[in-house]
Amino acid sequence: MPTPTELKLQRLVAAKLKIEPERVPLDRSLTDDLGLDSFDVMGVILEIEEAFAPAALSDEAAQDLKTLREVAAYLDQQLASKA
Repeated sequence: MPTPTELKLQRLVAAKLKIEPERVPLDRSLTDDLGLDSFDVMGVILEIEEAFAPAALSDEAAQDLKTLREVAAYLDQQLASKA
């Protein structure tokens, strides 16, 4: 069962891909498996930072995190440390 953060991320990526959120896998590579190019990924990162403020993805994290599940775990950790 996806976490609330994972569900929100699925909705953001689904809108970019123009598909249903349920069709966005949590454990697949955003670039290799979902077909997002670097421009798309940057757009998604900006949307993520807006949706999850005050959490932010560092440039290093943006490069290292490959799946939505990894991004969700990172964001949850960021939000917990700011609480």
